[in-house]
Amino acid sequence: MPGKLMKSWKNSLLAGAVGAWVASPAFADPRLDEKVYTPYVLNHVAELELRRGQQFDGPANGARTDVIELEYGLNDNVSLALVGNIERQGDGVSHLDQIGLESVIYLGQVPHLGVDVGIYLEYLRGQNHQRDAGEAKLLLAKNVDRFQALLNIIAEHPFGAPSGQGFSSYGYGASLTWRTWGALRLGAEAFGNLGDDHGLRSSGGYVGPQLTWEAHPYGSPFEVGIDAGWLEAFGAERDQAHSQARLTIELERHF
Repeated sequence: MPGKLMKSWKNSLLAGAVGAWVASPAFADPRLDEKVYTPYVLNHVAELELRRGQQFDGPANGARTDVIELEYGLNDNVSLALVGNIERQGDGVSHLDQIGLESVIYLGQVPHLGVDVGIYLEYLRGQNHQRDAGEAKLLLAKNVDRFQALLNIIAEHPFGAPSGQGFSSYGYGASLTWRTWGALRLGAEAFGNLGDDHGLRSSGGYVGPQLTWEAHPYGSPFEVGIDAGWLEAFGAERDQAHSQARLTIELERHF
């Protein structure tokens, strides 16, 4: 009898642990689809952006997200974009998870602080049995000589989730870069989680070096931009993967 009780207790504990992990997606989210946005809008500029983030080592090794984004600046303050997210889990199978519409709105500069402020709004339509979702970000930027500091405060909310699972999650993205030669910038970036509606708490994140570069090839109508980084996990995120690589390629044209 004691043996049966012990076995039952172990099974219940295991089921509870698995259930807690499944019910806490905010703390397993590596934010592979994210980038650190600026609050600025380029008027009458069309931009095609391709982003890839991939996990390395650990249980999530090989998990990858590809983002395709087509953006256009309507004026000096508002841009609109179509976006699609393609997910690949560790089993190597890729599928379109979400398509949606996003907008960046530049609000202006905080007096006496020199901090530029914008907001980011996004609605994603779930594909392949994924839920619809909404996302909002507060975009902050501070420029001092060659230095640029960016901070994004992120809030995400699923739509149509079962009772008890439709809670918002929160996170951040941050970047600090220094313009070295020409348009080459070197620095560091970080992404992480800040909890959810059940409690604000950090579970760790990813941080590492960042390189950005822009050029306008001679005779080309497009400006080319590259943003690359290699981030190491810290905190509880190391239980999922030890590191991740990020690469963004942009093509811009003014109309």
